[in-house]
Order: sequence, then C-alpha cells, then structure tokens
Amino acid sequence: MQPRPTKKTLEPKRDRRALVDRDQHEISRFESLVGELSAAMARAPADEVDREIESWLGKICRALDLDRSAVYERDSPDQPVRATHTWVRPNFPAFPKNYEPEKLIQRSTQLVMSGETLVFADPSEIPADNPDTRRMVAKYGPKASAAIPMWAGGRVIGAASFGKFRSPRKWPPELLDQLAMAVRLFGSAIERKQAEIAIRAVRTELRVASRRNVMSELVASLSHEINQPLGAILSNLGGVARLLTQGNPQPAMALEAVNSAIEDTKRTADIVRRIRSMFKNQVEHKAPIGIGPLIGEVVKLTAGEASVRKIAVRIEVSPPGQRVIGDSIQLQQCVLNLVMNAFDAITEARSPRRDVVIKVAPEKIGWAAVCVCDSGGGIDPAVAKRLFEPFVTTKIDGMGLGLLVTRSIVESHGGRIWASPNPDQGSTFTFTLPMAERKRSSASRRMG
Repeated sequence: MQPRPTKKTLEPKRDRRALVDRDQHEISRFESLVGELSAAMARAPADEVDREIESWLGKICRALDLDRSAVYERDSPDQPVRATHTWVRPNFPAFPKNYEPEKLIQRSTQLVMSGETLVFADPSEIPADNPDTRRMVAKYGPKASAAIPMWAGGRVIGAASFGKFRSPRKWPPELLDQLAMAVRLFGSAIERKQAEIAIRAVRTELRVASRRNVMSELVASLSHEINQPLGAILSNLGGVARLLTQGNPQPAMALEAVNSAIEDTKRTADIVRRIRSMFKNQVEHKAPIGIGPLIGEVVKLTAGEASVRKIAVRIEVSPPGQRVIGDSIQLQQCVLNLVMNAFDAITEARSPRRDVVIKVAPEKIGWAAVCVCDSGGGIDPAVAKRLFEPFVTTKIDGMGLGLLVTRSIVESHGGRIWASPNPDQGSTFTFTLPMAERKRSSASRRMG
C-alpha cells in the first residue's frame, strides 16, 4: 500500500501559495487606491493640497496595515529636510519633537534625497555600514520601513516614509512601485501648490506696483489741480497785502482780490472733494444718473491738466438730459480713464490739433453710447485687438491696467466697450450703458 503524502510535504506549498495570493490581493487593492489618489490630487485646489496629503497618508497606512508615515520637503538647497505632513495610528509613537532626518539618519537621508529607495522588512536587514539608521531604529522602534524619494518636474523635491511598529513586513517590488507612484502624485501636487503660491506672490507684487503707479499719477494730477487755485490765492492775497501797506488806495480792487481768493479756496476744496468721492471705497450703488452732469464733473476735475497741455475739451449730449443706470463713482472713473488716455495720446503724438470731444447719444433701443474722441496719433495696429487685456499698453510708462479696469466696470453695468480709428485723425473709445426709463406724462398715465 502506497503511503499518503504527509502534511509536512504539502503544507509549505499551500502556505506559500496563500501568501502569494494575499500579496497579490493587497497589491491589486492598493493599485485601485492609487487610482483614487490620482483623481483626488488632480481635483484638490492649491489651498487644500496639504490637507489632502495628510488624509491620504492615513488611507495608505490603513490599507497596508502600517502605523506611521510622513512626507518630507526641502525648501531650498541650503535648508534642512523637514517633515511637512505626518500621520500616526492612535496609541503609536509620534515623530520625535524637532525631528531632523539629516541629523539622526544623515546617510539614509542623503541617499533618499539623491533618488534611492531604502527599505527593510526587518531591522536585521539594515546594512552594517549604516549605523545611524540602526541606532535610530533601535531607539524609536519601527520594525519595517520604506523611504521613497519624492519626484516632481524631473528632480527630487523631498521624500516619504512608511513604517510598521508592531511586526516586520515584506515589501514586494510591485507594492513598492505603487507606493512610488503615490509619492510621485504627492510631489506633483506639492509642486503645483508651490507654483500657485509663486504666481500669487507675483500678482501681489504687480498689484502693489500698480497701486504705487496709480497713486503717483493721482498725486501728480492732484498737484496740478490744486497748485493752480493755490497760486491764484497767493497772487490775490499778495496784491491785497500790497494795497494794505499803501493805505488801501483802491478798496474795490482789494475787495475783488479777496473775493477771488475766496472763490479759488472753494475751488480747491471742491477739487479735493471730487477726488475723494471718486476714489472712496464704497458699496456699488446703481441708480438713474444724468450722464451729462457726470461727464461735466470729470471735465472739471481734468480742467487743470487740459489747460497745462493746451487741450480743448467739448461735451455733446443728445438728447439733453439723457439719463443712464449706473454707479456714479465707477462711471466717473471710466470717463476719467478715457479722458486721460486721450490727453496722453494727443501729447505723445504732438498733434497740432489738440481737442477731445465727449459725445453721448442713443446707441440702440434702451442703450446710450458714450464716446471719447481724441486727435492723437491713433492706435498701434499691433495692439489694437488686445487693448483691453491686462498689461497691454501703448504708453511708454503705462502699466496696461487702466483700460482693463474700465472694461471691467462697463461690463459690470451690462455694457460693452471698444475702440475705433477716426476717419481723419486719432481714435474713439466708446462704451455703452443702459438708459434709465423716462417717466410717462400724466396724459399717457390717464390714458393707460
């Protein structure tokens, strides 16, 4: 009778097959998890990247029955590697305070940051030529660990470590490949976050530069506006002082000089009031506005500048009394931007014709068109189609933001803005605004 095979000869094969099946099942489940991680990292906004990474460190550790994990970054080549994201299973040792990998495990940190993956399934596998890692493991206790370089943009920007404290564990090559993919996804998300932070910093710098430029132009304009009436006040008061020293032989002349000084003082106060109201930060308030008087306010504000540059400004409103719906302060800013651009165009072209015409007329049913026509050198064809884009300008010292702001205001009122060359000379900027409904007459109300 032939003897049966004993369990001793069959069991090891069955155990090995079971272990292989278990490993394959774990790798398959983890591969699916990495697919979910890829989608989550792609969706995460820059502000949420850090929180997502820490959440996914936990998901990875729970899926692989690990106890602790961390992501490390180096801010710059001369800065130390530091742990930026961590996850620890409850009731397991946290990372040491002020943990600096390069001090505790200098050689291992250098190897990982140079692009090598370091793993051990059991502390006995740690090479003898790596005594600092042996000491760290003996002191802090992980029984299995994987340290994986974090790649992004073709370079190592950090690393990630995964450890198990309860028992040793194997790291099949296929599992390590999936872990490396997960860490690379972390690296790509961190690089994207850093790029967005850098872009925001540049935008902030540009905003600050723009504000400085606007303030510089405002101060220059305000200086022109105020210096004229102040100079007139000084001249009139000087004349009064001379008359007083002479016993005031011409009282009528002295009275006229005092009245002129009073009027110029009021004019100065009015200039300051208009500047303050135009640039005051207040809630947008749209209401029916007389567009003619609004344009007249802007023309008064720029009268000093027009005088200095010897430019004549004319307003034509048809029909008279035309009213639109809008925020008066914002619309004053629109007209001011276009009028100052017209002044600049005439000045830079050194045009013998020096006039700006501001026209208001119906554009289509329910809409009015405001046109600012200049006699400058016209618009450069190279930038004509991009005039209202950010940082596009035809001025030597321009920031390319004025027309962008103007377009933004016009569009917030439901209108549109465009530029066109004049048939003879210069160019015209036109924007549209919704008309305010006229009140019906009492007769029509009775008939209705």
